[in-house]
Amino acid sequence: MENLLMRGSVGIKSVTLSCLWLLLCAPVFAEIELGQPVGEISVLDARDQQMAVTNTKERTAIALVFLSSRSDAVEQSLGKISALYRKHRRLGVVYMGVCSNDVETAEELGNFVRDRGLIFTIYRDPKAAVAAKFGITEIPSVVLIDAEGRLIYQGGLESQAGQLALDAAVVEKIGSRAKIADVKPTPIGQVGEKSKPARTHGLLSYSSELIFEQIPDAAVYHCSTIAQAPNGDLLSLWYGGSYESSDDQTLFLARRAPGQRDWQPPVALIRGPDPLPGNGVIFVDGHERVWIVWSRMDSVRPIGRGQGWDRCHLLARYSTDNGVTWSKDTDFVDSKLLAVPRNPPGKTSSGDLVLPLEAIVDGVEGSIFLIGEDGGKRWRKGGFTPGGNQPAVIERDDKSLFALMRKAPRLTQIESRDGGDHWTDAVASTLRNPDSGISMTQLANGHLVVIF
Repeated sequence: MENLLMRGSVGIKSVTLSCLWLLLCAPVFAEIELGQPVGEISVLDARDQQMAVTNTKERTAIALVFLSSRSDAVEQSLGKISALYRKHRRLGVVYMGVCSNDVETAEELGNFVRDRGLIFTIYRDPKAAVAAKFGITEIPSVVLIDAEGRLIYQGGLESQAGQLALDAAVVEKIGSRAKIADVKPTPIGQVGEKSKPARTHGLLSYSSELIFEQIPDAAVYHCSTIAQAPNGDLLSLWYGGSYESSDDQTLFLARRAPGQRDWQPPVALIRGPDPLPGNGVIFVDGHERVWIVWSRMDSVRPIGRGQGWDRCHLLARYSTDNGVTWSKDTDFVDSKLLAVPRNPPGKTSSGDLVLPLEAIVDGVEGSIFLIGEDGGKRWRKGGFTPGGNQPAVIERDDKSLFALMRKAPRLTQIESRDGGDHWTDAVASTLRNPDSGISMTQLANGHLVVIF
């Protein structure tokens, strides 16, 4: 596969603002040869702040995709480029767009990402320094940089041949390093146990209402939670952005007053990229304080779509006026703990709060529970279990704690009889689950409602 180290040929030439600017105004650089280190690369983010592009063990490679929102060639190739990224990101490759002209603004490029449904960010290279570094004169083009910071492929993306060449380079150079679990085949003559019937359909009754129809600069939304403030207001918290893990990810809060049908417009509480907010939960403690516990995504940017959750640290803020004003964000319980919230805490008959979290402890993925003693006055770490993640917890009539955890192909369940400090080994429940998030609450009659 030596030909994979050859520069991909470029077919149809696209005359764009970006290309003309490159040809006439770009500074002169010595092009980097395949196999050589690429050295320092710097681009501008959405706030026009310098961002160094580095590779780390978090990703197997970075693909710099040179493009423009005003190019017909890019527009016609975008679907194929997006399809390639959806495949390559599973191998740990992160795509980042690079726009090498001084005409297109960060706002224009951000709108382009959202309008086209892209799941990678486009950064600005207004002086075309990055393009010149690699000798890029036409778009769309791509350069592939491996984990050691070396150039391992470069070529055009406007043709099927170029797209296939990039795919072959990724599979050959990167795919061989990715750990993919093999499925053991079943001998054709080996007949297993008779499959059990599965309920694929059921009855569902619910009502819903829109909190908002659209938020400017945010195309997708995740991890919505809700709480009732001491004054009766409903408060809903979620994060949104161009895509999951995007640089413009923002934590939003909306309010609905008692007796009102409409929600007030969402307010942006925390805007990325610095800090970059992820999941957050909102709840009221035993002293009528409204809390927001949220995860700060500390992976090296740019973060691949849906990635970066294994490098999150917890922060928290609270409000004593029903969520109108907030305290400063501070590290929550343990600044070194890698954790992500998803569900609000369960309340015990003793007055303690038990906050369930997805966490990584000593390199092991699982769930940990934080204990808010005396209604949340003092917080400490409780027990950890490796049997699932994103738990939901309630207290049973006998004062034991019961938790369900996200896991496929079935939710797992655990219990604690000491308030959350120690938990039983996880066992599979009867609830089938395709690895989706869960929510659980307890009705007045003691019955549990689980949604996933």
